[in-house]
Amino acid sequence: MWGAVRSAHDGMLPAVRRTIDTKGGRPVMLSARDVEEALKERLLRGAYPRGGALPSVRALAAELGTSPSTVGRAVQELARQGWVTATSRRGAVVRRDLPAGETGVRDAEAAIRRLAVRWRLVGGDRLEFQELVARVADEVFQPAPRTVFLECNLVDLQRGLEQVQRETSVKVEALLLEQAAARSAELKDVNVVLTPYFHLAEARELAPEGAQVVPLNFVASEEAMRALVELPADILVGVLAVDARSRRRLELIVQQYSAAAVLGALLDDAEAAAGLVEAADVILTTNAARLPGHLAARVKRLVRVDWALERGGLGGWRVSPEPGAGAG
Repeated sequence: MWGAVRSAHDGMLPAVRRTIDTKGGRPVMLSARDVEEALKERLLRGAYPRGGALPSVRALAAELGTSPSTVGRAVQELARQGWVTATSRRGAVVRRDLPAGETGVRDAEAAIRRLAVRWRLVGGDRLEFQELVARVADEVFQPAPRTVFLECNLVDLQRGLEQVQRETSVKVEALLLEQAAARSAELKDVNVVLTPYFHLAEARELAPEGAQVVPLNFVASEEAMRALVELPADILVGVLAVDARSRRRLELIVQQYSAAAVLGALLDDAEAAAGLVEAADVILTTNAARLPGHLAARVKRLVRVDWALERGGLGGWRVSPEPGAGAG
């Protein structure tokens, strides 16, 4: 069994630990190469600020459980490679321009070596480390999932995609629901389908078998809510929508943020839509609704509702390609 002595840097980043064989009572002795790799790891992660001094050789030796002469040889090698500069007053000072890392096989070998040293220091055995490296390699080299964002109109498709892309490092493709329905091959090899809750039922019908369908929580944008809050209570807000479900949703949003009266009509009911435009002081609609020119010309004030991805609106879905609502 192995016991570990935590270093002063444990709260900041994974640090080297001095380990002891609790059965035999023998310390694991670090070589100068081990210390060198451990210090490089810390330097790369910013544990020691650039331009600042390294801890003294004696302090590092006490922390790492090795001799000052071993640490001294490691620091000399770091200076030779351009990681630190030796000074008479401050000791070893971290260079502001750290050397560029090696490339290709040598770079990978050095990184794995550093991890292997740290694994050994905390008591891990060779087989466990090999299994860990193999598992991470399997994750890293698997193909990134093909992810698609579905929406019903171009404006909300583009704006929604931008918001989703800010929340994940996965490359997300944009696709209109209409296009996906007309050309089923567009979704044939898709792994993940993202869509606002408002279009969840449609997305489920279109998603290929085995694909994950993730509903995203979009709400009325701050600009839309502010416009509604500022409306006088003695006016009439008319809601023009493409279908009954969208009309009910917009009417509820008006009731939630405004004391004004609200009436709704569907765009495909030309007579009702024309009457509403004539009577209403404000027309509320979405980017999915295309107002005919003769109606748009008679609207006294038009408010279009944009949608914002709510904080946490990805519902816990955050996939990284680096292994290791709705509108309408």
